[in-house]
Amino acid sequence: MTKRFYTPLFDFIFKLIFGDQRNIAVLTALLAAALDLPEAEFDHLTIIDPFLKREFEDDKMGILNVKVHT
Repeated sequence: MTKRFYTPLFDFIFKLIFGDQRNIAVLTALLAAALDLPEAEFDHLTIIDPFLKREFEDDKMGILNVKVHT
């Protein structure tokens, strides 16, 4: 039996790993490394609905990968 390695370079794999509240520690470590901030700087992280709501009929759908409160 061969084992497969799935890379997080694919969007759906990335979301499975980093977009789940159960993996919040992994997301915190990723953001701390990417933003060059100590993990102590993060008060808390919460995964929320990434879809932006349309305000007007002509609005296009928007999806946020990360929404941050500072």
